[in-house]
Amino acid sequence: MTVTAKKTDFKKSILAQGDDYTSVKVTITNNSKDDIDVNPLYVTITGTDGSKHTAELGVDEDQLDTVKLAPGEDVTGTITGKGAFDAKYVTYTDGLIGDSVRGDVS
Repeated sequence: MTVTAKKTDFKKSILAQGDDYTSVKVTITNNSKDDIDVNPLYVTITGTDGSKHTAELGVDEDQLDTVKLAPGEDVTGTITGKGAFDAKYVTYTDGLIGDSVRGDVS
């Protein structure tokens, strides 16, 4: 599987508490032979200062969907962390304890 990420504007949803969030647009592509499960909780953002940020659910209108990807499929959405920070890379973990794949934020 591959993970790509780029900076994007935070699009505040009605669930957001204020505007102090950082969003990254993430595309996850399944180039394996098996189905994979995608969930925003499986993705973390690491800042340029080394800080790790977990997904704040429901705060960005374009949040990454929870889906099952068949081989060859991809999905795009935002992962949003609390606070203002410069995102360096995102890490997708296949399930909670599976293999991890990192994508640099461009």
